[in-house]
Order: sequence, then structure tokens, then C-alpha cells
Amino acid sequence: MLTERERDILLKVTELYIRTGEPVGSRTVQKVFNMKISPATIRNVMADLEEKGFLYQPHTSAGRIPTDKGLKVYITHQFFKLGEEDKNLVNQLLNYLSQTHTTRTEDILVKLLDFLQNSTGYLGIGASFLEKLTVKEINLIKISKDKALLIIAFYPDYIVHKVINLSIPEGEIAKISKELSVKFKNKPISKIKKELVEELNSIREEFAKLSFKLNSQILSALNGINKVELYGTSNIVNILADDIERLKNILEILEEKNLLLDILTSFLEEDKETNVILGSETKYEALEPFGIVVSRFQIGDKNGGVIGIIGPKRMDYSKIIPTVENVAKAFTIMLNKQLKK
Repeated sequence: MLTERERDILLKVTELYIRTGEPVGSRTVQKVFNMKISPATIRNVMADLEEKGFLYQPHTSAGRIPTDKGLKVYITHQFFKLGEEDKNLVNQLLNYLSQTHTTRTEDILVKLLDFLQNSTGYLGIGASFLEKLTVKEINLIKISKDKALLIIAFYPDYIVHKVINLSIPEGEIAKISKELSVKFKNKPISKIKKELVEELNSIREEFAKLSFKLNSQILSALNGINKVELYGTSNIVNILADDIERLKNILEILEEKNLLLDILTSFLEEDKETNVILGSETKYEALEPFGIVVSRFQIGDKNGGVIGIIGPKRMDYSKIIPTVENVAKAFTIMLNKQLKK
């Protein structure tokens, strides 16, 4: 438990560390913030904060820097300080997307991630999580001898389509579409994927080979719904230019996107619109120098996924958090405009 004075000094030390990247001394705190108490008093409080695990001293003669535990106190404080959404930023993003005629969900995400990586200098990250969407109907449209268009419609009005390599007898395509709709209607994606894995040839026994291929293609389409997009990987390279081994490890994690999906899924399970995940809170040592700021976006009344950035722990959270929040709001607005069309 922190006293009011301890909390105040911890916030000031953390703010100075984020600004400079250097260990902070008591005299600097007293001078920068024009505090009425002496450097000796501040030094004693900082020693107490170190004992409680909120600060640490990298060298005996150096000042102190915040631990991840201390950073979390500062980050929580930033959330309390934040006001209402920046409607100007949201409107600017909406106007930009409208002027560039960006309407496809994938294209909107790319534009917003590009904005994030350019405006912050960090790695833009977006992930769609639609496992709870339920199927409305499934249709197949024959487009050539050995190709068909697979269309999966979800409630409220989300559609996935994919051209699949499949030769379907002309007289059977409508029947198979109907059977698929009946079989999967009102079921969530997560349940459908489980059923497809367990019984890949169960649609029609007389078309076992066709059913296996078709179910495989549906499973592939559904697996493609939950995905991670990254924009600005070169920014991570710049951050870790002097630590080649750690850079190699972090690039491996970014390449293996399922690892990022696991981290972001744990955020969606929490009842928060926006959060900061410190690298030390994940199980990946390579992420330790980083912080992940993410905010959720919605499709209808369901969670659609998250959008945000990966940057150094020593980032300006007072600017990054509201930027990420407002980009997520703009994404939600665009997605739900599409639903009303």
C-alpha cells in the first residue's frame, strides 16, 4: 500500500524516467517539480519505494528507475487522467478513410495500423477475434468447372467469402448449401471448427471425398477469420538495433503470430476497453523490454478484436493510450456503418 506522498513521488520519478531514459535522482525530482520538501526527504521516500518493489537502483551511485510494478501504478494513473474521446482525431480518421474510398474491413485495418505506426513510431498491431459470431447461412456458388465461391454469413451482418478449389456436380450445389446451412445455423465459429475437425466427412456419406475437401475448405476459411496484422516491423528493429539476440527472438515471436493471438486473447477476456500489457506480464522473455497498448473494437454488439501498438516500456503513455483508444473508436464506427448498408 502506498501513502499519498509515496504515490506522488513514484509518479514524478516515472514521468522523468519516461522523458529522459535516465535514472532519476532526488535532487532532480525536487528541482523539476519545484517541490516544497527537501531532496533528503525525497531520497528517503524513494528508498522506501525501492524496498516495496516500485523502484530500483541500477548502480549504487545512480538515481532510481521504476520497476514494472511501479510502471503499472503510473499507467493506471494515466487512465484516470484521460478525458473524453478526441472527436477531432476520430473524425479526421473517418474523413481520411472516406476520401480514400476505403470500405473493405481488411483495408480499413491496414490504413489504421499505418496511421498508428507513423504517428507513434512503434509497431501497429491488429487482431480480429470473431469466435463468438454465429452462422446465419452458408452458400456455395459455382464459378467454373473446378471452382466455387464459399459465402458464410454471420449474425448480425458479417460475411466471409472465399474462392475454393472444388468440383461440385451442378445438381448438388444447392442441396449441399442447404445442408451446410441447416447443419451450422446459429452455431458459433468455435463450435463449428471443433465439429469440422472431429467429423470432416460427415455431411453426406455418398460424397465422402467431396465432403472432406469441402469441410477442409470451410475450416480454412474460418481459421482465417482470427488473425494478427502487423505494420511497422522496422520500428522494432530500430528500438533493438543494439541488441541483436533479443531482436532475433522478438522477430521470431512476431513471425509466429499465434503467440501474439494468445497474449491478445487474454486481454479480451478482461472487462476492459483499453489496457497496457507489459512484456514481463507475458511468458515470453523477448517481450520484456516492451509494452503493448491495445483497445478493443466491436462489430455490432460483439467484440471484433483489438488494435494497438507494441513499443518500448518507456513510452509516453499519456499520448499513446488516447491515440490507440480513438483509433479503435474510429474502426468500430466504420465497421458498424458497413453493417447498416
